[in-house]
Amino acid sequence: MFHHDALHAGATSVSTSHSPTLVWRFHTGGEVWSSPAIDESSTVYVGSTDGKVYAIDGHTGTLRWAFQTFAAVWAGPAVAPDGTVYATSVDHHLYAIRADGQLLWSVETGNCSFSSPTIAPDGTVFIGSNDRKLYAVAADGRIRMTLPTGGGVASSPTLGPDGTLYVGTDRHIVLVIAPTGQVIRELHTDGPIRGAVAVTSTGNVLVPSEDGSVYAFDAQGTLLWKTRTTSAIDTSPAFGREHNIYFGAFDTALHAVDAGGTPKWTFLTHGAVNSSPAVSGDGTIFFGSEDKKLYAVSPDGTLVWSFATEGPVASSPAIGPTGEIVVGSRDGSVYCGTVHPDR
Repeated sequence: MFHHDALHAGATSVSTSHSPTLVWRFHTGGEVWSSPAIDESSTVYVGSTDGKVYAIDGHTGTLRWAFQTFAAVWAGPAVAPDGTVYATSVDHHLYAIRADGQLLWSVETGNCSFSSPTIAPDGTVFIGSNDRKLYAVAADGRIRMTLPTGGGVASSPTLGPDGTLYVGTDRHIVLVIAPTGQVIRELHTDGPIRGAVAVTSTGNVLVPSEDGSVYAFDAQGTLLWKTRTTSAIDTSPAFGREHNIYFGAFDTALHAVDAGGTPKWTFLTHGAVNSSPAVSGDGTIFFGSEDKKLYAVSPDGTLVWSFATEGPVASSPAIGPTGEIVVGSRDGSVYCGTVHPDR
């Protein structure tokens, strides 16, 4: 699902290395803002502003199926263990699509959704909506819960290991929701929250905010630290080696801070970084920029390589089970590359 898993940690144990090779490029009928999801067979699922959700063979780049909604699909899909694909559309619906591309069911929300679905271990699907509600939908399409949020929800809900749910809102607040569905606390920032909250292995909660800071709270909701203010942050933080934290911002940079929020380095691009970074098992950080490039940066902040697309890259890269890197571009394409050791 978006940012790899329900914790939205953005990290995988799959290792990559240097020297990228483009394996395939798949053209959609619109811009690709959506972040890809990749299943265990390397099938790639991604949305497009042409209103379709695509399933692409990750080895060959050929189309397996395309599911048509009634409006743009901005958010990344999520794939359940049984192969069901969940996707939101700005046509106000959450769709459950069978592994063969046929509609299983759809649920209408009260407004458009830019929220990527999050799948719980019991199969419940969580999404936010601009109707200022959180929806919990069972695997059979029954709405289990709707929870007023007080503000629009563009970010993907985050599910902690104990079942606690974290939902960022445009009201500058993260709602912390117990497994029973009660709001147990609120985490406050000074700006809207569009990126997904991330939960660390120690249970700390990282919140990106459009006020230009990332906030760290402990499991009880106490503020531990916040980063120095930069420009707006719409990306979700990712975790790397030595507990480093990476995030992009509108100031054209990828930022690295340590576990205490102290800046370590900044990597500058030539455009806003609205692509949430992905971290491979060897520590390489992958992210896109509005300067039309996909970047690979080492844990010390030096450039490993960059790859030029023909449009701005706001899609967040996904790392597949065999080390493939997949990302969308606003040029309307999905790109897949392999990264192999230097010779």
